[in-house]
Amino acid sequence: MKNKSKKIIRTLLLSATVALLHGSAKADSKKTLSLDLDLGLGNGNASPEVSKSPQPIVKNLYKILRSGDVKLIAGHRSHSSHRSSRSGHYSHSSSSSHRSHSSHRSSGGGSHYSHSSSTYGSGSRSSVYTPPPKTAGDYSLGDRTLSTGIHGSDVDQLVPYLVRYYYLKDGIVSKKGGYHVYDFNVVNAVKHFQKDAGLTQDGKLTASAVSALKSWSASRTTIPLGFRELSAAAETSGFDVDELVQLLINAGYSPDPAKLKKSGSHYVFTDDILTAIKMFQAYNGIQPNGELNSATLSKLKTFKK
Repeated sequence: MKNKSKKIIRTLLLSATVALLHGSAKADSKKTLSLDLDLGLGNGNASPEVSKSPQPIVKNLYKILRSGDVKLIAGHRSHSSHRSSRSGHYSHSSSSSHRSHSSHRSSGGGSHYSHSSSTYGSGSRSSVYTPPPKTAGDYSLGDRTLSTGIHGSDVDQLVPYLVRYYYLKDGIVSKKGGYHVYDFNVVNAVKHFQKDAGLTQDGKLTASAVSALKSWSASRTTIPLGFRELSAAAETSGFDVDELVQLLINAGYSPDPAKLKKSGSHYVFTDDILTAIKMFQAYNGIQPNGELNSATLSKLKTFKK
């Protein structure tokens, strides 16, 4: 008798619960509510309750449809699980070729949070942008350390500096692919500059050496005699003029000391020096044209009284 009374009470409670849910479903036709009830027909001590289990297998699932009907889905198994509460909704699903995860949280204040990520294919990898390698024409002077054999637009930019400061003669540098090559001539010119600047004389041009070269002054270049043409009209001055004056003095054809001029610490090539050269040439069997040709320079450098 007691068991029969319990069953009647249980049935009444179930009916009341379904009625309440039925009313809620009519109030919002867009919502589908899930109710998990264990009727306990096989166990007299069991009581009906709303399931809070997070497991993906539901024993007895009752759905109240939009029409208001109650439908029992028994033994429902799903790879996806749904949990609903007053605080929000959570869902998760996965497959062999595509994996996705999304979560939605909502609160009474109406805030919403979502996150999603995906990976396509078991062998796929995320792509990382790799810039194309630089070509010879992509470099600017100072971008890289220059050494023997390198060619490119940065070597093109270097050559005019070396020519301007009398370390290199124009037109003697080889080319490759339309660009100047950092060849033997350039290496020697750079070593000469490094010596004048107090740098390591290894012939390699680093970014710091480039900065020193760009701020260089021709007056500091130890220009060897014969490297450039000397002109009285242009009043050329420098180490090469200093060397010439000293050689003329040693040979006994010294210019007039009263007529010697200086620019800074260097002698200036004047008409008086030009006259001294012509006198030296005339007395040593060389055409007296005042040009510092190879015969004149050789004789001056090897002259013995």
